[in-house]
Amino acid sequence: MKTKGYDRAIVATSILGILVSTYALYVEMAAEARPDYKALCDLSEHASCTRVLTSEFSKGFGFAWEDSSLEIPNCVYGTLFYCIMIFLSTFEHPVIVRIQFLLSLAAIASSVYLAYLLLFVLFDFCIVCVSTYLINGMLVVFVNKKKLLISAKIK
Repeated sequence: MKTKGYDRAIVATSILGILVSTYALYVEMAAEARPDYKALCDLSEHASCTRVLTSEFSKGFGFAWEDSSLEIPNCVYGTLFYCIMIFLSTFEHPVIVRIQFLLSLAAIASSVYLAYLLLFVLFDFCIVCVSTYLINGMLVVFVNKKKLLISAKIK
């Protein structure tokens, strides 16, 4: 596959990430507005994305102190990340692709952290959250393949 094919895969995957993150934000806002709200992704007592997306870890990754300007929903950070990935996919410069790869690795690191919280702290399953983890994994694969292809062109 040529770099344009990987760019398309990165853009398509990032758009999917934006859609999932937007749904997560909708669930979060609807649950805050209506305490009796039940999202489509609430499958059971221990498989509730509403419970996870309204937890103390759903804003600022659980690190931001109360009333901090960084205390915004994690899904907003995700949407910003996916938009940056789309923008960076328009470049083929090796340095830009390395930056894109490092950002995708940072997304994997945050996914591992959030998955740990999901399983071992909240004792829950969130299909929306797991979807973003898979999307982030796909991005790492596509960006790495693009990086390897560009590196091979240079040599």
